[in-house]
Amino acid sequence: MDRSHEVSLDINEIATSLRINSKPTRLSLGNAASIELNEEAYTPRVVSIGPLHHGKENLKAMEDHKIMYLQEFLERSKVSVEDLINIVRDSETELRDCYAETIDLTRKDFTTMILLDVVFVTMLLLKFGGESNESLHGDQIFFRPWKLDDVVFDMCLLENQLPFFFLEKLFELYPRTNRTIMELTFEVLQGKWRNWVKEDSWEKINSSRVLHFVDCLRKCQQPTKQHLLAEKPSFPSAPTTTELHQSGVKFENPEGKSLFDITFSNGILEIPQLAIYDSTECLFRNLQAFEQCHHKSEDMFVNDYISFISYLVRAPDDVEVLAHNENLKNMLKSDEAVSNLLYNLDKQNVISQDSFLGGVCKELTLHCGKRRHKWKANLKQVYFNNPWTAISVAAATFLLILTLIQTVCSILQL
Repeated sequence: MDRSHEVSLDINEIATSLRINSKPTRLSLGNAASIELNEEAYTPRVVSIGPLHHGKENLKAMEDHKIMYLQEFLERSKVSVEDLINIVRDSETELRDCYAETIDLTRKDFTTMILLDVVFVTMLLLKFGGESNESLHGDQIFFRPWKLDDVVFDMCLLENQLPFFFLEKLFELYPRTNRTIMELTFEVLQGKWRNWVKEDSWEKINSSRVLHFVDCLRKCQQPTKQHLLAEKPSFPSAPTTTELHQSGVKFENPEGKSLFDITFSNGILEIPQLAIYDSTECLFRNLQAFEQCHHKSEDMFVNDYISFISYLVRAPDDVEVLAHNENLKNMLKSDEAVSNLLYNLDKQNVISQDSFLGGVCKELTLHCGKRRHKWKANLKQVYFNNPWTAISVAAATFLLILTLIQTVCSILQL
C-alpha cells in the first residue's frame, strides 16, 4: 500500500472521529470584567481554534476545510499523520496546561483537535504570505474576501487561541519556505489591524516569549522607554478634548509613531492617529480582557491607553476636535457612535495606579487649571479665529487709540 493511500485512510478516520466525538467545551479565562459586557466580542463567527468553542454546531462547517488543509500539509511536508499525532501526544500535558481549566476531551479527541487546528492555522499563514500559492485554487476561504476576513478575525479572539510555541514546532516541519512563522503571523495581523500593527513590529519581538496571537497583538504596541522611566503619578482622570481646546491646547498628529507615544509639552498635545472601525471594539476588548487575566496592574498598557482616550472623548464634540486635527480617523457612522464605543470600552476598565500616561494626565490637568490659558485661548478663538475678525479687531483697536490720542491732545490744548 503506498503512502498516499495510507494518508487518505488516516484523514478519513480523523474526519469520522471529528464528526462523531466533537462535544462543545468552554473554559474560563479568569475574572475579566470586560467579557461580561459584550460576549459577542469574544465569540468566533466561522471557525473554532483550540478547545473553548470546539464542537459548536454553528462552527462545524469549517471542519471539512481543516481536513483539506491537513491533506495539503502532508503532501508538501515530509511527515506522516502518525508523525504529527506523536508530536501532539508528546506535548499533550504541556498543551493542556496552557488552558485555565481541565479540558473535557479524551486523549484521542484532544490530539485530533490540536492537530487539525494547528495545521489549519499554519496553512492559512502560508497561503496568506504567498508561500503556498499553488494550493489556492478552489480554496473557498481565499476566493471569498469576506470569509478570509472572518477567519482572521476569529484567529484574534482571546477564546480562540493555540499556544504559539506549538505552532512554531509544527511550522518547522514545513520545508518549503524561508520565512519565519513570526513574520507570516504579523503579515496576517497587519492585513486585519493595519493601524495597530506596524510593518516592523515582528522584528522587535522575541517569538519564544509570545503566548498566542492576542499576545502578539498586544506586543505590537508598547510604551516608549521615556514613558516607562518617567514619573507615574496616580491621576483618576484627565480633561476632555473640548476642555483642552478651550484652554488653548494644540493637537498634533506625529506621523510614524506608536499609538502609545503620547506627549504633552509647551501647550502641544501629540496623539498618534487612532483609526476607529467597526472591528476596533473587538480588538480592544480582547486585548483588554487578556491584560486583566494575565498581567499585573502596572503592565496593563492597553487598559491605560483605553482609559486615556476615554478621558479625552466624553461627547461627540470631542470626537470632532480630534478628527479635525487628524488624531482620530472616524470610520463609523457618526461622532456619537465613536464616543459611545469608547464609553462602553471604559466600563469596568482596570485603571492602573501607575499608568504610563499618568504624567501626561497630570500635566494636562495642571494646564487646564490655570485661568490665563483659558483667557488667552478665548481671546484667540473668539476674536482672532479668522483673518477678517482679526482685521476688524485691529481696526477697532487702532481707532480707539486714535480717539484716545485725540482726546488727550484736546485736553492738553485747554
